[in-house]
Amino acid sequence: MPDDADVIVVGGGPAGLSTAGALGRRGVSCVVLEQDAEIGARWASRYDRLRLHTTRSLSGLSHVPLPRRLPRYVTKDDFAAYLRDYAERLELDVRLGQSVVRVHPEHGGWAVETEDRVWRTRVVVLATGRHDRPFLPDWPGRERYRGRLLHSDEYRSGIDFRGRDVLVVGLGNSGAEIAADLADSGARRVAVAVRTVPPISRRDVLGVPVQVLGIAGSLLSVSLADRMAALLRRLGTGDLSRFGLGPAAWGSFSARRPPVIDAGFLRELRRGRIEILPAVAELTPEGALLADGRRESFDAVIAATGYRCALPELLGLPGDELPPGLHAIGFRESARGALFEIRRDSLRLAREIEGELASRAESPEALLRDLPEPSGSEDQVIHREKIQLILR
Repeated sequence: MPDDADVIVVGGGPAGLSTAGALGRRGVSCVVLEQDAEIGARWASRYDRLRLHTTRSLSGLSHVPLPRRLPRYVTKDDFAAYLRDYAERLELDVRLGQSVVRVHPEHGGWAVETEDRVWRTRVVVLATGRHDRPFLPDWPGRERYRGRLLHSDEYRSGIDFRGRDVLVVGLGNSGAEIAADLADSGARRVAVAVRTVPPISRRDVLGVPVQVLGIAGSLLSVSLADRMAALLRRLGTGDLSRFGLGPAAWGSFSARRPPVIDAGFLRELRRGRIEILPAVAELTPEGALLADGRRESFDAVIAATGYRCALPELLGLPGDELPPGLHAIGFRESARGALFEIRRDSLRLAREIEGELASRAESPEALLRDLPEPSGSEDQVIHREKIQLILR
């Protein structure tokens, strides 16, 4: 099977680029397929006030750190520019506008189908990420709601909602930051519907970035790390029960999920400019019916309800294990930060893939598979028969 590259990476976000950069340093031929028209487009299109929640020094990709001239918490536009510069600096082969529709095994390798061609390769790395497809719940009454309904992925600025009553559904990082932005920008009323209370931490605790504390906590047992994190959160945020937020329903280390990082949410909550409501049971023409039976009116509902991963549809493979030659990166969450994990995982994965390609090239099975069918030449037939004898 002729290859277009040793490795095809599906997805040109941080995980895909970091993997390509690590592979390139090892001399492995790699093509990155990115569905957007520009590198970093997803970051550039996020809401205006977004910054990384992890520190600049611990958020760079493989081999090229984020520039020291940038602030400790990098803006989304600066990070998008860094991704573009990273690809150019490492001379990565990124093919833009390539939306992958299917990945399947073929003749001992893999076929990666886009809308206009089929790429063939020995190894595929899936780096489409956890934030691939916005998930908008199918609430009862959704079609009857007369206000503006949008997913957090579509949100850009609170200025668009000045003087309006807005309900944010979901208290993850996006929901908390959007609520703070709405309050800062002059929304008349800002409410957040919460089903499960998350752990909420300040970005810096006693002057130390919470990410650094998360890295230190990962060296402890899970139960001890959760207790330590809960103590630090109490020191940093105090008791939030009087504002409608009780104890966290899960711990960052036991759940392997980062906490909600405060970027102005707690300030606005304490000022009374953000209120906490129960979960949404259904939407009404005027607003929402809440889980406790209350009906509330809102001009807009912003669903900060997360994303769904496209991998199951892309692969169509049974079970949870990936077959040989197929790898995934960028799907792991932890209290240490997604970008921190991506850099570590990409360096490890590049070593693994380099070894995998070398072992396949040296194995008699690979030699036999890659041989063309005999054309009648006596030397070619004898060569094939020798390899078949080895395999026996």
